Amino acid sequence: MTSRPMVLVIDDNDMMRKLVATELSQDPMLHVEQAATGAEGLEKAQIAECAVIVLDMMLPDTDGLRFIDELKARRTTNLPSIIVITGASETLVPDALMEAPHRGLVSAVFRKPFDHAKLRETVKFCLTT
Repeated sequence: MTSRPMVLVIDDNDMMRKLVATELSQDPMLHVEQAATGAEGLEKAQIAECAVIVLDMMLPDTDGLRFIDELKARRTTNLPSIIVITGASETLVPDALMEAPHRGLVSAVFRKPFDHAKLRETVKFCLTT
């Protein structure tokens, strides 16, 4: 295991997942892992070093809200911060729909296409709180 905090990027879109992971990997203080499905993400998210999850809301095997519920059931202490990314518009899926059921766990919502610099800043912020 590594002593650096782990950021887990979960997205079924290979290009998006690899882009975000590569950008976050530029920070030598972070250990970045990737997952393409909710099941793979749940396995990786259970280790204690997993401090932040960048989570796509639509995955082939689950949706983001179910993923968060399952994570809370499996990892009952020291839960990671979750940064949600979604392609849905604010009118179709309001931020509150994603944040309200998981207040305190969902730290931010980013809509695709999003500002990658702002995402990096948000990940760093989540690691300091």
